[in-house]
Amino acid sequence: MIFTVIELRPWPVMAAYAAGLYVLFCFLLVVYRLYLSPLSRFPGPKLAAATQWYETYYEMFNRGGGMFTKHIKKLHEEYGPVIRINPWELHIDDPEFYETIYAPSAPFDKLKVFENRFNIPTAAFSTADHVAHKRRRAALNPFFTRSKIQAHAPFIQTVVDTTCTRLEKEFGGKQKPVVLNDMFACLSADVIVALAFGDEPTICHSENWQTPFTKGMDNMVSATHLNSQFPFMVHVVNAIPDSLMAKSALFQPIIEFRHGLDRRIRQLLGDRKAQKPTGSTVFEVLLNSKLPPHELTEQRLQHEAVSIIGAGFDTTRQMLTLICFHILYHPEVYTRLQQELVEAIPDPNQVPSWSQLQQLPYLTACIEEGLRIGFGTVQRSPRISPNPIQYQNYVIPPGTPISEDSYHMHLNEDVFPDSYSYKPERWLGNPKGPDGVKQLSRYMVAFGRGARMCLGMQMAYCELYLMLATMLRRLKFELFETDRSDVDFYVDWLTPHAKLDSKGVRVLVKGVA
Repeated sequence: MIFTVIELRPWPVMAAYAAGLYVLFCFLLVVYRLYLSPLSRFPGPKLAAATQWYETYYEMFNRGGGMFTKHIKKLHEEYGPVIRINPWELHIDDPEFYETIYAPSAPFDKLKVFENRFNIPTAAFSTADHVAHKRRRAALNPFFTRSKIQAHAPFIQTVVDTTCTRLEKEFGGKQKPVVLNDMFACLSADVIVALAFGDEPTICHSENWQTPFTKGMDNMVSATHLNSQFPFMVHVVNAIPDSLMAKSALFQPIIEFRHGLDRRIRQLLGDRKAQKPTGSTVFEVLLNSKLPPHELTEQRLQHEAVSIIGAGFDTTRQMLTLICFHILYHPEVYTRLQQELVEAIPDPNQVPSWSQLQQLPYLTACIEEGLRIGFGTVQRSPRISPNPIQYQNYVIPPGTPISEDSYHMHLNEDVFPDSYSYKPERWLGNPKGPDGVKQLSRYMVAFGRGARMCLGMQMAYCELYLMLATMLRRLKFELFETDRSDVDFYVDWLTPHAKLDSKGVRVLVKGVA
C-alpha cells in the first residue's frame, strides 16, 4: 500500500504543474495581446483584445446568437471609426474607406476561418486565397453576365407568371394570408435550380410553398456561427454517417438537399462523358471552363452547387420580401408605384422586358431603397492585405484582417439621412453623396464591391424587377397582421433575419389590380 501511494503521488503534482503552466501561458498571452501586440494601440474593449470568446459570446449565446454585427455598431459609437473586435482583427466604419478594403484589383485574401461557415470550403465564395478564388470565379463569370441573364429573362418571367397565377386562383379575394417569405423562397429556388442544372421549375407548386429543399437551406444558414466559431465542429459533423444525421429534424432536410445535389452532379459528370456540355446552365459553363481536373471533382462541384444555390435562394427571397413589405406598409409609396406601373404596363398580362422596367424611375427607387435598408448580407467579410495600410493616423500591419459591412455603410447618417426610414425618393433624380460629387450609388454595397462582389447581382436584379412589376401590376395586396419587426434586422445569419418568433410577412390578395 505504501509503495502504491508513493508511486501515485507524482501524478497530482504533475497535473498541478501543467495547470500552473497553462495559467501562466494564458496570462502571458493576454499581456501580449493587450500591451505588446501590433494591434494594441487600436481602440476597442480590452476583453475583445484579450480573447476570441468575446466575439463567440455575441455570436453564439447573447439572445440566441448572431448579435455581433449589431454589437460592433455600438462599439463604433463608443470608440470611433476603427476598432479592434478580437485579438487579431479590426473593423472600420468609414464610407470613404470601403473601396480601399474592397478594391477590384487588390490581392487580398479572405479570413481562412470563414471557409467553414457552410461546410463548403472549396466553393469560390468560401475560398480564402485570392489566387485560387480568382481562378474559380473566372470559370463562373461567363454565365452571370448581364447579357447571359438577359437571355434567361423570358424563363424567369414564366416562373413569375406561374407564381402570380397561383396567387390569384388560390388566394384572390379570400381571407387566406400568403406568407411572402415562403412564396419568394420557392420562386428564387426554382429560378436558381433551373439555371444551375436545367431542372423544370416545380418548387413553386409545393403545398403552402414549403418544401424540404427550402427548409434545408434555412437550416444550413442558421449554422453559420457554430461553424465559424468552432471550426472543429465541421469535422465532427462530417464524421457522422448521413444515416444517423438524417434522424435529426435539424439535419434531415440538409441531408436530403445534399443527396439531391450529389445525384444531379453525378448525372452531369456522366452526361459530360457522353457528350460535350452546351453551356446552357451554370454547371455546363463550369464543366466547359479551363479549370484543371482536380477543380472539377464531384466534391468540388457539390460545394459550388451549395454556394450558388444558397446565395441565389436566400438573399433574393429576403430582398423580395422586405421590398414588398415596405411598399405595402407605406400607402403613399404603394399608390405612387401603382400609378407608374399602370401607365407603363397598360395590359397586366404583357409585362415589358427587364431592361424596359429598369427605365421606370420609381420602381427602381423602391428596389434600390429596399436593397439599402435590407443590406443584402450583413456579416463582415474581412480582407487580409500583404502590405501595410494607412488609415487616418494608424498604420494597419500587413496580415491583419480588416473589414467593413453593408449594415454600417447603409445606416451611415452622413450618407443616408434618416437612414432607418424607407424613402425611395432619396434615389430619384441624380442623387449625390455627402461631398456633392460622388454618385449616391457609390455607397450602395448590398452586393459588395471588388473582385469578390456578388456573382449573381444581375440575376437578382432581374428577379426583383420582373417579380415586383408583375405581382404589383396584376394583383392588389394588403398586409395581414404584419409590422416592421417581421422584416427588420434582428439576427445575423450572413443575411439579416427578422425576430425568431416572426410568422413572416403575411398578405391578403384583395383581387386583380
